[in-house]
Amino acid sequence: MSDKFTNNVRARLYKQGYQGFTKDDYTTAALAVECDDLDNPTKEQLSQAVDYLKVKATSQLSVTDEPVEETFLVGSEDAQPEVESNQLAVAESEINSITVTSEDKRQIVTAQSSALGFELTEQETLSIAENVDDTFTDYSQFISTVTAAIKNYVDHKFDVIEQSFETNAQDLREHVSNRASRLNQKVNNFSGDMKADMGVIRQNIKSTQFSILARLNAAQ
Repeated sequence: MSDKFTNNVRARLYKQGYQGFTKDDYTTAALAVECDDLDNPTKEQLSQAVDYLKVKATSQLSVTDEPVEETFLVGSEDAQPEVESNQLAVAESEINSITVTSEDKRQIVTAQSSALGFELTEQETLSIAENVDDTFTDYSQFISTVTAAIKNYVDHKFDVIEQSFETNAQDLREHVSNRASRLNQKVNNFSGDMKADMGVIRQNIKSTQFSILARLNAAQ
């Protein structure tokens, strides 16, 4: 994947009519302008790299009278070979695209989550940033992609919580149903015992009444 130094230098050269440079050319240019961090070049380093490659392209064209095979192309549109439409589309895509670093993604994730009204932990921020691509057509697409990634993560968290509620609610319903069933069984058992006890009591009362009447009759 291209770095910011290469993307920016390539875009500037293309706008000035220069193209066809190789990866080694950009690496050599970075070394020449002492750009150690390819993802964070200064404007001065970019300008110096562009000048360096333009001079290099011109010098290579001047040392040979033979046709150059699209390695370095300089000058107006008349001097450039006709480019196929699909090649032009690829070139325009490379120029318009932006490349973001892991730190860029983490910072935007943090800023966007705050703008949406909630804070993320460091681990959550890293997890979301890892699922975001590194290259986009423009900055607007980058922001939209980050926002969508945050929303997807939040949706996932809410889904987990909702599932937990449903599971706990089902457990609670089963627990209440089980306790109600046990209570009903105890009430039924108690009712049966009471009926049995009342039957015994009534029988005892009748027996006592009969005994008393028998003694009274005997006394007469």
